[in-house]
Amino acid sequence: MIKNIILVAISLIVLTSASVAPAYAMSIPDFGSCVNPQGKVIASYNSGNHGIVGQNNEVAGSDSVYKSSQNGVTQCFCPTNGNGIQTNWLKANSLTASDINVLKNQGWTYIATGSNWGLEDVPYLAKNSDYACRKNATKADSTKILGLASTGDSFTIYSLIFAGAGFLISGMILRRFNK
Repeated sequence: MIKNIILVAISLIVLTSASVAPAYAMSIPDFGSCVNPQGKVIASYNSGNHGIVGQNNEVAGSDSVYKSSQNGVTQCFCPTNGNGIQTNWLKANSLTASDINVLKNQGWTYIATGSNWGLEDVPYLAKNSDYACRKNATKADSTKILGLASTGDSFTIYSLIFAGAGFLISGMILRRFNK
């Protein structure tokens, strides 16, 4: 009987430790996509030179900015070559320093004030992604993979296989002892 309890306890420890992942209290709003932008238009320019976060020079093209949520703004820039840049702007005034560091490690850029970008005078985090905004975008650029879903790593997969095998063996042992 004690062997069974120990075996079950070890199996539970393995199973619960295999699926531990960090949890963050912050939530990032849905910015949508510039392919089908949503929200209220707060600025729109059919042509001209525009600034893009992370680029030193202004670039020519059209630019539209949408209020996508209470804390989010989406900038859709489309140059003449059709290889657009979507910039997601997240208000950072209610985020902790720890939250900001987590997002910076995920590729977000800290902007001390949005007023230099035509936004509210509060801190923002901004992140760029590519999208095809015109038909003449090159095929290689328009078929880029923007990101992959996180489905776990090999440690998680092997841990779950090991835990499943452990439970199967535990069940077989318990069945043999109960006969």
